[in-house]
Amino acid sequence: MAFSKSKPAGLHTTNECKAFVQGVHKELVLSHAMAKSLPLKARDLHKNNSYFGYFRKAEDPPVSFEHPYTFDKVKDSTPADQSISRDTFHPKHTEASRKRCKVPLSTQWQIRSSQAYGWLPPIDEPNMGFGRSSIFYDSSMDKSHLTVKNMDAGR
Repeated sequence: MAFSKSKPAGLHTTNECKAFVQGVHKELVLSHAMAKSLPLKARDLHKNNSYFGYFRKAEDPPVSFEHPYTFDKVKDSTPADQSISRDTFHPKHTEASRKRCKVPLSTQWQIRSSQAYGWLPPIDEPNMGFGRSSIFYDSSMDKSHLTVKNMDAGR
């Protein structure tokens, strides 16, 4: 489809603008009606939709608390963490805390490969997955040459 060079694309007349506004208004009315018909649980549009927020446990406390006013921020009495180089209100979110593994990642499902350890019960109980157990050595090796039989005892 070729566009006319004399008239650039867009809305130019009053009638075109009114028709566009009426079409958008109808879409808004229909979308709001559909949103109101959804159950309350599905209506939570303000939840955290980040990757880590999706896998977060429902019973976990909030990630952080923010003071609503500047006066509260100035008068904050949160003790400073001596192992962190900067004084901050969020000591769990610093690089120093992550390096010392002070902040665990607990989620509903595995996100990182390091969470795979300890997630499921061990496959082989006797040695917790470290090598072979003594049962293997007892059953697979011939030990007849290690014992000396007394030949005179049978006579």
